[in-house]
Amino acid sequence: MLVLGLNTAFHDSACCLVRDAQVIAAAEEERFSGIRHAKEPTATGLWQLPFCSLAYCLEHAKVTLGQVDHIVWSFDARRRMRKCLVSALSDLRRDWVKTTREVGLWVVNWNTLSFLLGSVPKDQRVRSIILTAPNATPQTHPVPHHVAHASSCFFPSPFPEAAIATFDGIGECTCTLLGWGRRNRIGVLREFNYPHSLGFFYEEIARFLGFRRNHDEHKVDALAGYGKPKLYDRLRNLIRLSKDGGYDVRMDFRRSGTLAARDLVDLLGPPRLWGAEITERHADIAASAQKVLEDTVLHVLRALSHQVPIDSLCLAGGVVLNCQLNERIRSEAGFKNIYIQPAANDAGTALGAALWVHHQILNRPRIPPMKHVYLGPEYSEKEIETALCSRKLGFARSSDIAYDCARLIAGGKIIGWFQGRMEWGPRALGNRSILADPRDLQMKDRINKIKGRENFRPVAPAVLAEVAGQYFECCAPSPYMLFARKARSEVRDRIPSALHVDGTARVQTVDPETNPLFHRLINHFQKLTGVPMILNTSLNYAGKPIVCTIDQALDCYFNSGLDYIALGPFLVAKTELPNEIARDYEGSANLALQRSHRTD
Repeated sequence: MLVLGLNTAFHDSACCLVRDAQVIAAAEEERFSGIRHAKEPTATGLWQLPFCSLAYCLEHAKVTLGQVDHIVWSFDARRRMRKCLVSALSDLRRDWVKTTREVGLWVVNWNTLSFLLGSVPKDQRVRSIILTAPNATPQTHPVPHHVAHASSCFFPSPFPEAAIATFDGIGECTCTLLGWGRRNRIGVLREFNYPHSLGFFYEEIARFLGFRRNHDEHKVDALAGYGKPKLYDRLRNLIRLSKDGGYDVRMDFRRSGTLAARDLVDLLGPPRLWGAEITERHADIAASAQKVLEDTVLHVLRALSHQVPIDSLCLAGGVVLNCQLNERIRSEAGFKNIYIQPAANDAGTALGAALWVHHQILNRPRIPPMKHVYLGPEYSEKEIETALCSRKLGFARSSDIAYDCARLIAGGKIIGWFQGRMEWGPRALGNRSILADPRDLQMKDRINKIKGRENFRPVAPAVLAEVAGQYFECCAPSPYMLFARKARSEVRDRIPSALHVDGTARVQTVDPETNPLFHRLINHFQKLTGVPMILNTSLNYAGKPIVCTIDQALDCYFNSGLDYIALGPFLVAKTELPNEIARDYEGSANLALQRSHRTD
């Protein structure tokens, strides 16, 4: 049974292919197009389908669209139309034009398969894969957006039963969903509808602070570490908590214009303009907003823990990509076990929609939990070598690329690391990464300069799972960089660049089963330096998504300050390899620098 899950509404367009509840392939469209989040977050942009990620999923599974049994969308247009009609009837002057436009677009575009086949772009590779089955008639299903979020975090989790919570900007009209999961079933207990959106609240804070809405919310989280919640009481008034575990957002998002919402200007004074200096006041605003968000989410989840008396909690939605929030949830929400969907953003709804059909509609049993998220494209050694030779680049084929890169990192070099299948989700987890030495106090600033990032942004450490407890206060597995762990005081001086200003780190624990090559690299680094971790951030530069292809990786390397890049077993240098590594290849078939490729 093949089920194709698609997310095309709002942003983070993505595709996921599931066979008998097993995820075969999954990828976000931004990795192919080079456009962050793939498209602007509009619910009526259905025509901007994730064609490239769709083509990849079908190609990887060696199937055609005609062999797919079900196509599933993580958005139910009927729900949105009903909400818009009710809103329009309540205020014809304000909402009628908007409603008729949305209804018209959805009526025209909702025939899923015919629209899919009729809108194939001109790219011949994509056309050849998709148009192999012009008469295909798979069953089509719309799945409500937040239900897809809930499905994406419960069904791949290790829990037979769990409470479920999703926090996002908006779906059709839902902004927060609370529910439960048991075996292959999910139930909804409560929904909070627009305008009661914690995601929109945080987005408006980001815009007020001069960042891009729907792009830079993670910068607010990072900036919060430099401030104090001095303005907490003012911002607290924007979200009222109720005794039954609910909340009301008292912001009129429709009145927000090119600056922040008028509510924030009235409370906080003038907003920061783009590119202006970041002051202590801005850091305090970020810290205050972060605390308001955390306290609100904890209020909701504590009530949920009483309503659903189960030790386990599953979370999804863009809001729970906030690592500081997640750490407080782990320690204060009242649940013993926490699972967060690694692709918690809207891309993850493609997976959730596909799994919803498998379990909720087809009544198929659940399978063992998802153990890793390396579900994207990969390139063979031959493909990489051919690409390097065709560009006449200097490179060496290493007999142990993990050891060679560990030596370079220990020597102060910053390495691009391009290995295996691309990660699913917004975090680089050791296959499309930039790696560096956490012992160097200046390394974080060097990486931020290479990537064109603000200097207040932290860099995450990837640490050997078996010794993580020696460096961080919580030693529970954290393979997806979703929790901000407090570093132990006795080791902070050894890893200064791995820690944020508040002494926390967005830890990734690495075990030899899920990523043996990356684990081996860190293990080599430990033997060389005594430190069982390295800095790990995504292989990209400002304004671009994480790289997917060989061409993108080389573009990132040659247009940044990276010292070297490892593509598969090949180490690429802009000039010469270091003597200590070049010496290892003298007299062997693998020359230190393949000058023969520079024939021009």
